[in-house]
Amino acid sequence: MREHLIAAAAIAALAQTLSLAPAAAAGKHLAGKELAGAPAYDSASGVPDPAGFFTTATPAPTFRNVEETFPTRRIAPGPAASPLGAPTASLDIQYRFDDASHSIADFVARTDTTGLLILKGDQILFEGYYQGADPQDLFMSFSVGKSFTSTLVGFALADGKLKSLDDPIVTYLPELAGSAYAKATVKHVLQMATGTSFTEEYENKDSDIAVFAGTVARNQGGLYDFCRSFKGAYAPGTKFYYATCNTEVLGALVQRVTGRSLSAYLSEKLWRPMGAEAAARWILDAPGSGGREVAGGGLQVRLRDYGRFGLLFANRGRWNGAQLLPAGWAEAATRPGDPYVEHGKLEPGYPLGYGYQWWCLPGANQRFAAEGIHGQFIVVDPVQKLVMVKLSSWLHAWDDKKEAETYAFFAALADALH
Repeated sequence: MREHLIAAAAIAALAQTLSLAPAAAAGKHLAGKELAGAPAYDSASGVPDPAGFFTTATPAPTFRNVEETFPTRRIAPGPAASPLGAPTASLDIQYRFDDASHSIADFVARTDTTGLLILKGDQILFEGYYQGADPQDLFMSFSVGKSFTSTLVGFALADGKLKSLDDPIVTYLPELAGSAYAKATVKHVLQMATGTSFTEEYENKDSDIAVFAGTVARNQGGLYDFCRSFKGAYAPGTKFYYATCNTEVLGALVQRVTGRSLSAYLSEKLWRPMGAEAAARWILDAPGSGGREVAGGGLQVRLRDYGRFGLLFANRGRWNGAQLLPAGWAEAATRPGDPYVEHGKLEPGYPLGYGYQWWCLPGANQRFAAEGIHGQFIVVDPVQKLVMVKLSSWLHAWDDKKEAETYAFFAALADALH
């Protein structure tokens, strides 16, 4: 059904793990020199051409060298990075999984980690790079990028570009009439509750997500047109169904109402005021200034800047004493807001809920996570101001057991630091 396809054993392990939880100034359009040039393939580094990107046998170098494969657009940072405190002591965490005790080093090796960052407030407790990665690398977001796209919707709402999340999305994108989105609100799209007939089954080569990936790989445009072409399978606002095409529609919405590229808007509203330490990049569906950002998961970001983004949400949108995110957005985006996205209602036996392109963990601390295929995670405990970024090189799109182990590690980490 969605990228996780949780097996029964993994559901049980994940449910047990989760039960451990304690009760700026206007920017400019990005164009010209800010567009990456034509990719130059470097087979010696193990980075594939576009046709092999989603089936690569060398995921670690591939996922941190995306500019060798696709054209991208630059997301400009501000003049100075917001400081994060260097680790002051070694971190020794033990967690249990598969009826055995494991260390941080075990977690890194067992879950194919390429980058691991642990923050408590703005203090770095742990930072590590693996499989050839280093602090200057940009790491592929996959669906972690959905949480960035939804944040842009929040900014557009605060800027008055959208009147209400309850507005029909055809109010802003009238070309969606006749599609699955004809009766969907903006909120339905944020909640993955549009009723689209798009299928997202990563192990099925005939699934629509495979066509989506092929459209990205061809790099000839048309990704939004493909995503809006689907009819409805059920009424919007009645059922959760994870579909990456929904986020592409959100990207088109932001672009339409702001008149800006997603990269330009993200730079102005988030990257500069947050104090990102490096320019990020966003994959385009076609080269040149006419290419659209792949809103459903095409960001490349440094490990620490993923951490800053998670910390911003841990702080409920406040940054350096000011409210950077629209007031109340972080809470609304990271909590289930309707019965069909409540904890345990997404799929039979699966304990998580869903917000606005964020996964919501059960428990008193209202933890939440951004997740992406091949093992990308930002996990946040807003009560403890604890953030974990875990980037990975899983060979397959999803691994139920490694997801459960990731949450087991985080639960043990939060318990130890409480």
